[in-house]
Amino acid sequence: MSNRVFAKAGFLARFSFKKDWLKLVIWTVALAGLFTSVAAKFTSLYGTKSSIDTIVSTLKSPAMTALFGKMPSGPYTTADVFAAEMTVFMAIMAAIMNFSIVIKNTRSDEDTGILEIIRAHSVGKISNLTATLIEVFIVNISIGLLYSIGLMTANLHGTDINGDFLLGIGLGVSGLMFASIAAFLAQLVDNARAASMLSYLVLGIMYIARMSTDVSHPKLTWWVPFGWVELFSTYKVNNWTPVFLMLGLSIILSVLAMWINSKRDMGAGIIATRPGRAHASIFLNGTLGLFWRLHRTSIIVWVIGLMVLGFTYGSIFNTIGDLLKTNPTIATILGPDALRSANVRIIKEFAAALMIVFGVLAMIPGIQIINYLKTGESKGYLEMIHAKPVGRIRLFTNNLILALFTTYLALFTSIWGLQLGGVYSMKHPIGLDIFMRGFYGYISPIFIMLGIAVALIGLAPKLANLSYAYILVALFVGYFGKLIDLPKWVDKITPFGFIPKVPLHTLDPGTFWWQMLIGLVLIIIGYIGYINRDINGAN
Repeated sequence: MSNRVFAKAGFLARFSFKKDWLKLVIWTVALAGLFTSVAAKFTSLYGTKSSIDTIVSTLKSPAMTALFGKMPSGPYTTADVFAAEMTVFMAIMAAIMNFSIVIKNTRSDEDTGILEIIRAHSVGKISNLTATLIEVFIVNISIGLLYSIGLMTANLHGTDINGDFLLGIGLGVSGLMFASIAAFLAQLVDNARAASMLSYLVLGIMYIARMSTDVSHPKLTWWVPFGWVELFSTYKVNNWTPVFLMLGLSIILSVLAMWINSKRDMGAGIIATRPGRAHASIFLNGTLGLFWRLHRTSIIVWVIGLMVLGFTYGSIFNTIGDLLKTNPTIATILGPDALRSANVRIIKEFAAALMIVFGVLAMIPGIQIINYLKTGESKGYLEMIHAKPVGRIRLFTNNLILALFTTYLALFTSIWGLQLGGVYSMKHPIGLDIFMRGFYGYISPIFIMLGIAVALIGLAPKLANLSYAYILVALFVGYFGKLIDLPKWVDKITPFGFIPKVPLHTLDPGTFWWQMLIGLVLIIIGYIGYINRDINGAN
C-alpha cells in the first residue's frame, strides 16, 4: 500500500486519545484495579493447602471447567487458583472493551458522517483505522503491563516473574486480538449495529467452542482462539506460544481490515445491506412495528444465541450429574434413589450459578432497545417521527414494551435451551417446570435493572451507558462473589442479591412484589423525565 493511505495516521491517533481519554482511563482503572484487588485478596482466601484443595476440586468439576476453563495438572498454589479463576473472565472484559472502542471509532463514526468530514482533509484512506489500531495497541499493552505489576505487588504464593508477565501481557494481547477481530468484521458490514452484533456473535461462538472442547476434548482447544488464553499454563509451564498465536492472528486480521478498508467505498461493506421493500408492510403502520423492524435481526440473534448457549451448558448435565457415581463408596452408601436426588441437586446448583449469566446476557438486547431512544434522538430520527401525530408517551411505551418482551423472551429461551440440553444428555432429565423457577425468580430484578435504564434515558440520556456498567457489576458479583469470598453486603448492591438461589429454591413472593414496585417507580420516573425534557436531535 502507498504511504499516502497512512497520511496523518499519527495525528489521528493522538486526536483519538484526546477524544477518548476519559473512556480509556475508566476502562484502564476499572480492569487493572479489579485484577490487582482480587489478586491481593487471594492470599487470605486461598493461603492454606486445605483451602486450595477445596477450591481446586470445585474448579475441576465439569461445570466450573465450562465456566472458567480447564485446570492444569497439580500440585497447586494460590497463584494457580487465581490464574484459573480470572483468565477467562478478564479476556471477556477485554473483548467488551475493545469491541466498543474499535466499532465506535470506525463504523460508528462512518455512520454519523464524522469520518467523511475527516477524510475531506489531507488524510489517508485507512489512516482512521490505523489510528484506532494504534490506540487499542497502546491501551491493551499498557493494561497488560499494569496487570503484571499488580501481580508482582500482590505477591501471591506460587508466582514468578515470567508467569506474572505472561498472564499480564497475554491478557493484553488477547484484547488486541479481539480489537483486530472487530476491526476486520467492521469492514465486512456497512453499519455499526451489524458490526457490533457480528463481533459479539463471533465471541459467543468462540466461547461455546472453548467450553465444549474444555469439557470433552481439551486438545481441540488449540483450534479455538478464545481458548488460547487458558493455554498459557501460567505458573506451571509458562507457555508463551498462545501469546504469539494471538499476536499473529491480530496482525493478519489487521492487515486484512486495512486492505478491505482501502478498497471499499465510504459507507459500504463487503456484505451489503439487503434493500428494503418497495412498499412498507402493514406492521410498519405504528411505532411498535417500526421498533421491531429496526431491532428484528438483533433480537433474533440474541434469542437464538442464548438458546444455543443454554443447550450447550445443558448438554454437560450428564457429566455433572454423574460426579457422585465416580465414587463407588458414596454410591453404595446413598443407594440409587438418593444418588439420583443428589445428582439433581448438583445440577440445580449449577443452573443457579448460570442464572446470573443468562439474566445479564438477556438484558443486553433489552437495554440496547431502550437506549435506541438516545441514538435515534441524537441522529435526528425521532424528530421525523414526532413530526407525525405520534406522542412521546406512545413512542416511549412501545419502545419499553419491545424491550421487556425481548429481555424476558431471551431469558426464557436460554432456560429452555438448558432444559433441552439436559433432555438430550440425561437418562432422567429434569422437568422444565424446575428450571422455570429461575425464570420466575429473575423477573423482578431484571425489571429493576431495565427500570434503571429507562430512568436514565428519561432524566439523563448522556449517562445511558451506565446501565451497561451496572449489569457488569451484577455479573461480577454474582459470577465471582462466592469464589473470592466477597462480603455478604456486596450481594445487595444489585437486585439479584435479594433473590434466593433459583431453581434450587422457589420464588419469594415478598421479594418479587417489592422489587416490581421499585421497577415500576423507576419506569414512571423515566416517563416523566422523557415527556418533559427537550429532544436534542441532530443539528
